[in-house]
Amino acid sequence: MDTLDILSSIDQPPARAGLRQEIVRGLLHSIFRGDLPAQTRLVILRLAERFGTSSTPVREALVELEGFGIVEFIHNRGAMVKPFGRDELREIYHFRRILEAEATRCACGRIGTVTLESLEEKLSKLADPSRRRQSFQDMVAVDQQLHALIATACGNQRIAQEIKKLNTLFQVIREIVGVQRGAQEQAVVEHLAVIRAMLADDANAAAEAMARHVNNSAEVALAAMFPK
Repeated sequence: MDTLDILSSIDQPPARAGLRQEIVRGLLHSIFRGDLPAQTRLVILRLAERFGTSSTPVREALVELEGFGIVEFIHNRGAMVKPFGRDELREIYHFRRILEAEATRCACGRIGTVTLESLEEKLSKLADPSRRRQSFQDMVAVDQQLHALIATACGNQRIAQEIKKLNTLFQVIREIVGVQRGAQEQAVVEHLAVIRAMLADDANAAAEAMARHVNNSAEVALAAMFPK
């Protein structure tokens, strides 16, 4: 497959952080759904026409996707989609686990007790079986708040920047996986374990709890995107 005609029938997700991010997200959706299989050529001029923009943001988007390991630039051939399957998805989550577990370890002692206790209270309410009618959006919002807080407070700008760069990637994966209420409820419990370990100032326990959470998230994504 060396054309991009199929893109015309693919719904594009809304722009979140400018035109470049709109293009990144649109291509990620297409690749993860299998609409753009491995070895598909990503022609900049045709993508620019498809997204109604100049070639500059398209080129920037492809460079960002190259950084994710999703596309590659081949001499005299331009950008090509790399293979993406169960193994590649596991590698993505493996990298995330390394980053987020270490960020959690480093963030211990750097986040105020009041902030952690406030998050613990929110998560405890969400985990309460009598409150299971809490909205899915509330669960996702606290989830994102905790991960962003840890990345910001870890004290290592390189780790924080890498986590931030991966946010778009995992937002698209979450959108493709769809609403998994059971998985999100389990994530609330896992986040509580992270928070409580941080409140106890146990950096190793907090990092291990975060690693378990990322591992479980990987299994949910694998089951949804590549059902056996």
